[in-house]
Amino acid sequence: MNRSDDLCHVLTEDHHALRQLLVELKHLTVSEPLWRSLADLLIAEMTRHSVTEDSYLYPVVRDRLPGGGRLVDEYLAEHEKLERMGEILERNDLPGAELSRLLARLDTEVRAHMRAEEEELFPMLIEHLGAEELAGLGRKAAAAKQEASIRQRLPDRPVLNAIIATGAGLVERVRGHLRGRAYPR
Repeated sequence: MNRSDDLCHVLTEDHHALRQLLVELKHLTVSEPLWRSLADLLIAEMTRHSVTEDSYLYPVVRDRLPGGGRLVDEYLAEHEKLERMGEILERNDLPGAELSRLLARLDTEVRAHMRAEEEELFPMLIEHLGAEELAGLGRKAAAAKQEASIRQRLPDRPVLNAIIATGAGLVERVRGHLRGRAYPR
């Protein structure tokens, strides 16, 4: 088995990308046009990652780990809190200082969530699941992530149009798009 195929590695790679976006945002002021673009990308990538975990990680944690139901409930509560913060962050009517404070809080919460998964949840998963099963889940998650890539710009897949459309908030639009296209139940 190639370690890069397993579910824990696939999700950890997402964590690295999210950390990088958070670092980039810290080095910009909210008045810079790039800040808004990166903030929207962060929200979309966080949502895509959340849907990946909801689809491939949490069902197996719930079913296979001791106390898995309780663990999943805790992680899902964290996801809800992070998504609410993302919904606030996407607003254009907040003063720059408030956006900066919110981003700092989001950064702290996201990093704590990722650290808990990487240091506590993933080792438990590795202990209780076989390497082949983790690899299979990782391949499915990687394929779904590729299908649902927020950065994808193929003519026959107008992802950006679906995400930029008016109506629901960015988190809801991304989640709806991903659920409708890439993450089978």
